[in-house]
This record gives sequence, C-alpha cells and structure tokens, in this order.
Amino acid sequence: MDSSYFAVQRRALEIVGFNPSTPQLSLKHPLWAGILVLSLVSHNWPMAVYALQDLSDLTRLTDNFAVFMQGSQSTFKFLVMVAKRRRIGSLIHRLHKLNQAESATPKHLEKIERENQLDRYVSRSFRNAAYGVICASAIAPMLLGLWGYVETGVFTPTTPMEFNFWLDERNPHFYWPIYVWGVLGVAAAAWLAIATDTLFSWLIHNVVIQYQLLELVLEEKDLSGGDSRLTECIRRHRLALDLAKELSSIFAEIVFVKYMLSYLQLCMLAFRFSRSGWSAQVPFRATFLVAIIIQLSSYCYGGEYLKQQSLGIAQAVYGNSNWPKMTPKNRRLWQMVIMRAQRPAKIFGFMFDVDLPLLLWVIRTAGSFLALLRTFERSPT
Repeated sequence: MDSSYFAVQRRALEIVGFNPSTPQLSLKHPLWAGILVLSLVSHNWPMAVYALQDLSDLTRLTDNFAVFMQGSQSTFKFLVMVAKRRRIGSLIHRLHKLNQAESATPKHLEKIERENQLDRYVSRSFRNAAYGVICASAIAPMLLGLWGYVETGVFTPTTPMEFNFWLDERNPHFYWPIYVWGVLGVAAAAWLAIATDTLFSWLIHNVVIQYQLLELVLEEKDLSGGDSRLTECIRRHRLALDLAKELSSIFAEIVFVKYMLSYLQLCMLAFRFSRSGWSAQVPFRATFLVAIIIQLSSYCYGGEYLKQQSLGIAQAVYGNSNWPKMTPKNRRLWQMVIMRAQRPAKIFGFMFDVDLPLLLWVIRTAGSFLALLRTFERSPT
C-alpha cells in the first residue's frame, strides 16, 4: 500500500493532539488539545448570548446559532473520541493488520486499494471544504478592511465571526488578538471535525473491505465442497459483522447528536442566503454551508454503503452455490448464512439508521423549518 494510505486521517489526528501510531490512540499533546477546546468554548457561549439579545433579528440569530451548533458538535465529538480512544485505536490497528495480511493476495490487494481510494475522495473533499472555511474566515475580514481603506482611507476592523467579545475590537490594540483568536476558534472546530469525520469514512470503507473479500472467497471456492470452506466463510462473515457492530457502537453518540441538530443547522445557514446584504461573514457562511453538506452526505453515504455491501453477501452465497450437488446438511447451513446476511449491518444512532433516507429526511425537515423562518420574517409581529 502506498504512502497515501490512512494519510489524511493520520495527519488530522496528529493535528488535534492524538498519536495514531499507538493501539490506544493516546493523547500525545493534551495541552494543545485543551487550547483547541478552550478556543471553541470561549467562542460558543458569547455567540449564543449575542444571538439571544435580540430575538427579532432573525439573521443574527440564525447566523450565530448555526456556528454555535457546529462548535458544540466539534467539542462533543472530541470528548467522545477521548473517552473511546482505546476502542478507536484498537479498531484502527485491527483493520491495519487485516489489510496487511490480505495484501499478499493480488486480488485482495486490489480491493483494499480501491476502497481506500474511494475513502480518499470522500475524506479529501471534506478536508478541503473545511480548510476553505478556515481560509474564508481569515481572508474575508482582511480583504474587506483593505477595500474600505482604499476607498475611504480608514481601515474598518471586522472579525471572522460577529459576536460580543469582552474586548473592544475597534481598539487597534485589541483587534489583532481578537482576530487571531477568532480564526483559531474556526480552525479548532474544523480540525476536530476533520479528525472525526475523515476517520469515520476510513473505518467505513475498510470494514466494507471485509465484506468484499468475503465475496471474493465465495466466488473463488466451490461452496458445495467440504466443511472447511463453510467454516472459513462463516468466520469471515462473523468478523465483518463484529467490526461493523463495533464501529456503530463507537460513533452512536456522535451521529445521534449530529443528526438531531443537522436539520436546524442547514435551515439556519440556508436562511442567511435568502436575505440580501453583504458582510465579512458571507464568504465564511458560504464555505461553511458547503462543508456541512459534504459532512452530512459522507456519513449517510457511508452508512448506506455498509448496509448495501452487507446485504450483498446473501446474493453472493446464493449465486455461487451449486445447490443440487450440496448435501442436505450443508444446504441448511448455507441457508442460515443467507438468512443472517439478509439482516444488514448498520450505523445506528439510537433512534435512526444512518443511510440515504436519513439524508433525505434531514433535507426535507430543513426545508420545512426554512419555510417557517420565512413566515416569521414576513410576520409584522
């Protein structure tokens, strides 16, 4: 496997302070991780307070609460990762060892490389979108300030996010600390999200590999043969099911919180672009909206992909079996394998399965809430 294998996830975990080379996924730089979380918390609550000061200003309310939700989610994801870091590290290294063992077979290596290439498409898309959010938050205030200076001769200070800071941003001595702290807050939210969400994508695709390798084994072997072939296929199937179950258990709290808030977040971000006006926050909100859409889609795509691959085992068993030549005993045993494979592996978020129907529900619900906000906007009271 080439150097790009697990590269996005390794770098993202290192940035937020983890050591992905250890099976325990130890927190190598706890002080740096604490600074990232502190920068998030120090922005989240002032933004919430600022948004609630005037409930009649829906633009300010939705602008700030959309970012507040993302900051809260990133903080929650990081805390869950810290709490479950040993289980996460164990799952990562278990998949590494399985991939290394299977790489000796050319056909198996081809499957592994293909799935990791698909993961790189997904992970890099979200990573680049998240870095776009950081760049927009850093560059847009500077460009608007310089534009104002060219036209009026006065540099008008603006911050990456609009909220009441405990320092006066109009004071030249305070503006740059506020600006740097604001960009760090955005970067912290993005880095923590990249670490969690790209790791989820990698884990999904490498669990799917186990189902695809099982399909290869089913295609290569005569299923009407002896018990050793049956035992091997059952072992592989059991392994894939256990890996999928562990992955679902690790991310259950994360996907639950994410999708309970995602429709409100999408609604609030979309509402901002239904209003006219331009500010330093508009480029930030635009890139933020793109990143959120990619983020939600990657989770639902991964859950649907895992479900469909696990369901495909039943068809693979049926299609590659020579039923007339099987003994009655083996026929009944393979039928049990088919029956188990007809119950798909899922990413479960306590109240819902993470799949494409969930994404459609989020979009429809966000649209309904957007219509409700527009109704409030037009209301004279």
